[in-house]
Amino acid sequence: MVLGAFIAASALSMEMIEESLIHFKDHWAQDQIMKNNFVASWLVYALFSGLLAVLAATLTTYWGPGAAGSGVAEVIGYVNGVNYPETISVRSLFTKIFGVVLAIAGSLCIGKEGPLAHIGANWGAAVIYMGGEHSKFLQNDQKKRYFIAAGSSAGVSLAFGAPIGGALFIFELSKNPFWKFSLLWKTFLASSSAVFFLALFESIVHSKTAHWTSSVLKFGEIRTSDVTPTDIIPGAIIIGAICGLLGAFFISVNTKINVYRAKYITAKWQKLIDAFVFAFATATCFYWASNLFQSCVPRLVLLPDGKQVEVAF
Repeated sequence: MVLGAFIAASALSMEMIEESLIHFKDHWAQDQIMKNNFVASWLVYALFSGLLAVLAATLTTYWGPGAAGSGVAEVIGYVNGVNYPETISVRSLFTKIFGVVLAIAGSLCIGKEGPLAHIGANWGAAVIYMGGEHSKFLQNDQKKRYFIAAGSSAGVSLAFGAPIGGALFIFELSKNPFWKFSLLWKTFLASSSAVFFLALFESIVHSKTAHWTSSVLKFGEIRTSDVTPTDIIPGAIIIGAICGLLGAFFISVNTKINVYRAKYITAKWQKLIDAFVFAFATATCFYWASNLFQSCVPRLVLLPDGKQVEVAF
């Protein structure tokens, strides 16, 4: 439960800092729009995004290189017996937390799912040393891997709001003889605790009273009224096919680009420029796309409680 509390506190802190940075960036750009200065607004938006991305890249390149990438592959290797250098360390933990916050606020198209698994794994390794001599019996390679597995599961649970899925995530990716059935309920307890504490902390921070039901732990609810009409099946198939083709195209382009990046971007300062260019280009696309499609269309949305509200799309 202590592990779940630390991971939940990290996730909530990340969310709050991200929202503050994004709000500041949007407000600054909006001020220029109110003055009918769209070019200045775009430059403010894109340059500030680029600056945040450079800060994230600097932190990762020069201080915590173990935090590079999503961290999922490294955690999988670690729990299966491969000791990746610097994957589990204090530097990697704090670099991952602040690097992800800066990168997301910098308009880079990344998610927190993989990073939260890595952050959880680092917290898992950290908690076994917090008890000092009293937790000496936990400070061995086997127990450490158990806590890393539990922390990684809790991180995934927070990312997707699914404690059961978080426990099954590490079960699926672990190999024998590391995995034991007794570890399943322990990882599930860590995952459930993380989701519970996140709901608790959010209710405290936002001064809202949480309704402590199964939905707080994201176990889900079954509603007989949720019936999917059969006439949307052809559309779903078409969308799935298009998305599959786009995904294959993205993987192909991304693989080729990464080959060139590995070949030509070798110096550390070049990586900072690379991050700035990507963030600036992404922010530019976001800004001008929103200007191009600036008119919203009202739509009625059905809420889970049966109420209908009008939302602008």
